[in-house]
Amino acid sequence: MRHSHYTGALDGIRVLDISGGIAAGYCGKLFADHGADVLLVEPPEGFETRRVPPIIPGVKPPEASGMHAYLSTNKRSVVCDDSARLRELARGASLVIDGCATDERPLPLKELAQVAPNAALLSITWFGQDGPYRDFTGSDGVCMALASQIDWLGNAGEAPVIPGGYHAQIVAGQTAFIGAMGQVLAREIGNASGPAHIEVSVFEAGVCFTEIEAVRVHCGLPMRTRSGVNRFRTTYPLGIYPCRDGWLGVTVLTPSQWYGFCRLVRLKRLAGIARYRSSEARYQDADTLDPVIAEAVSGMSAKELVMRGQEMKVPLSLVPTMEELFSVDQYVSRRVFADVTHPDLGSFPLPVTPFRLRGSPAIPGGQVARLGEDTESVLEMAGAAG
Repeated sequence: MRHSHYTGALDGIRVLDISGGIAAGYCGKLFADHGADVLLVEPPEGFETRRVPPIIPGVKPPEASGMHAYLSTNKRSVVCDDSARLRELARGASLVIDGCATDERPLPLKELAQVAPNAALLSITWFGQDGPYRDFTGSDGVCMALASQIDWLGNAGEAPVIPGGYHAQIVAGQTAFIGAMGQVLAREIGNASGPAHIEVSVFEAGVCFTEIEAVRVHCGLPMRTRSGVNRFRTTYPLGIYPCRDGWLGVTVLTPSQWYGFCRLVRLKRLAGIARYRSSEARYQDADTLDPVIAEAVSGMSAKELVMRGQEMKVPLSLVPTMEELFSVDQYVSRRVFADVTHPDLGSFPLPVTPFRLRGSPAIPGGQVARLGEDTESVLEMAGAAG
C-alpha cells in the first residue's frame, strides 16, 4: 500500500516481485520507498518472508513477521498463482524479480519480452545460474562462511561465531537494486531497449567484503588467523568496552590517537612506552593490555569519553543497546527511523532507506499490506488493460 499523494524519484515505474525472498524483498523495498509501484505477486499461502523471524507474539500468520513488514513497506500484495494472470500483471512492467536458478521460471524472459518489451528480468539466487555451487543449499551463514566473513569471528581455537539475521541477503538485495536500476534507468532515458536478464548471486555479492584476503592469497601470503573477540589485526585497541553508563566503541590506530586515548583514560604510563607507538606491537600485547583498558574505562562515563575524545581527535563512539537505539541523538536528528503501520501489527519504528535524495526523498516509513489486500483491484485493472 503506497502513500496516496506521494510522488518519488521512481514514480511511474512498475516492479513485480514473484520471488518472495529476503534479498528480493529488500531490492523491491528500495524501489517502493522511492515511489515505484511494487507488486508482491504471492501464492495463496503468502511469500516465505511472512514466516521468518522476528515473529510478533499474539499475531496470527501470515501477518506475524516483523521482517516481512520491514521489507514490504509501501508495496501492494496480490495473490495470484495463474500464469495467464501473471502475464497480465507483467504488462507494462519495468522490472520483474524472481528467485529461479533454472529456466523453469514462472515468467521466462521470452514471455516477459512479449508482454513487456522493455522490461528487465532480475534473478536473485544463492549461488547464481551456473558454476560449481549452483545447486548448493544456501543460507546467510553458508554464504558468509564461503566468503570468509565468519572465520575471524569468535574466540581463538574455538568454532567461529555465525552472526544472526539476514546480512548476506540484505547485501545481495542492495547489489541487485544497483544493477536493476542501471537497466531501468537506461530504458527510461532511451539508452537501451529490449529485454535484459540480470543475475545476482547472494554469495558473490558478499565477496566484496573480503577483497583484502583474496589479494593475500593471490600473492601467496598466508591467510590471517582468528585471534579472539575484538581482535582485528593489526589495529589495536579496536572493540567495545563496558563503562559506568553504557558501552564505548574504540578504534585507535595512529601514534597520536594512542597517546590521546591513554591520556583520556588515565593510562599515561602506557603512552610513554615507545614500543606501543606501533599498532602492531599493541596488537601483539593485547592479552596484557585488554584487562588494563577494560578496568580503566569501567568506572568512567562513555558519553563523557566520546565527547572529550572528539575534542582530542580520538575515534570513540557510543554503542547503544537495543533499548537505547531509537533515542541516539544523531539518529533522532537524521531521522534514521520512521513509523511503519501494519493493520495487524500496529505502528512501530523501523530504519529508513540508507541513502538520501534531496529533491525527491524516500518515503519515511509507510504502510504494509495484508496478504492479498490488493488482489481484486489490481487484477481487475490488469484484465481491463489486457
